[in-house]
Amino acid sequence: MPMCALALSRRRYLARLGRVLCALLVTGTATSLRADPVADFYRGRTLNLISGFTPNGEFDSYLRLLGRHIGRYVPGQPQVVSSSRPGAGSMILANHLYNVAAADGSVLGMFAMQVAVEPFLKSDAAVFDPLKFNWIGSLTRDQHFCAVVPGPGIPETFNELVRQETKEVLFGTSARSSEIYRFTTPLKKLLSARIRLVSGYAGMPAIKLALQRGEVNGVCGLTAAALRRQHGEELRSGRLRLLVQISGPPTMEFGKLPMVFELARNDEQRELVEFFFRTLTNGRPIAAPPGVPAERLAALRMALAATLKDEAFLDDAKRLNIDVGPIFDKEIASQLQRLSENPEAFFRKVREVLD
Repeated sequence: MPMCALALSRRRYLARLGRVLCALLVTGTATSLRADPVADFYRGRTLNLISGFTPNGEFDSYLRLLGRHIGRYVPGQPQVVSSSRPGAGSMILANHLYNVAAADGSVLGMFAMQVAVEPFLKSDAAVFDPLKFNWIGSLTRDQHFCAVVPGPGIPETFNELVRQETKEVLFGTSARSSEIYRFTTPLKKLLSARIRLVSGYAGMPAIKLALQRGEVNGVCGLTAAALRRQHGEELRSGRLRLLVQISGPPTMEFGKLPMVFELARNDEQRELVEFFFRTLTNGRPIAAPPGVPAERLAALRMALAATLKDEAFLDDAKRLNIDVGPIFDKEIASQLQRLSENPEAFFRKVREVLD
């Protein structure tokens, strides 16, 4: 082959090789740009979901239901592990999540809304700022009820419970920061219900056992889902009687009951009843610690929203008789922001009810 032809062929080969290398470089750069740092973080990791209540309670049931499904929607599909860190009405978990838990998106906690507002009430036990939590959302808006076990001297209606001649009825409660305590105490202090609080129970399962044993006669905080799942026969047979609905949309599912909001007798009572039974009953909020990177928070919020629409999740919830009615992060954050803007005089009234 003539030397000029060989040189031309060599130049063509090098030009073609250059084009191939350039294309590979561009492809590699595009692939690098498309890499998902959130997926890279979660791939091979564990996402820890922690409930602030006992393992056999409703908070734990909701969290474990979520844990069975949300991993499919988190980029990188991490393993999801659900656990419990109970105590002080979920205050222990809230403090742990804020001060100790890894702030990298690998730990989420579910605790009571009542605990989230404790710093506004100047509680020394609450070592966190609720406005700095990264809220993810909530699975449900619960309907709560107060009930009694019928017996001699036990009222059949809420109106009977407030009559002066009624003997005080023993109602089981748990920690002062718990939703059960916050549901029961305002009925006594604001609405003059003839209730004597029996404190110290470690959550609703322990109070239900106390009801069966006759240690107490009543309880506040039973959800519609729990009534369907665990107490249907007791309601039908009359072994458990509902007195009042204290949160959620009004329902006739369990018969005609008064709503607690109807029972306030003046504007001041109505303001406080709204606080205890509407503001504080919006769901079972899930939060991440402060400082979690924004892109991971966005991914976790999107994963929760997708899970709540997932057919397998909804079928699982239906099988377990668990109500699903989501509340998303912005609503929780906005509600807490509005609460924080109340004057000190308002929170002083709240503390007087709880003392």
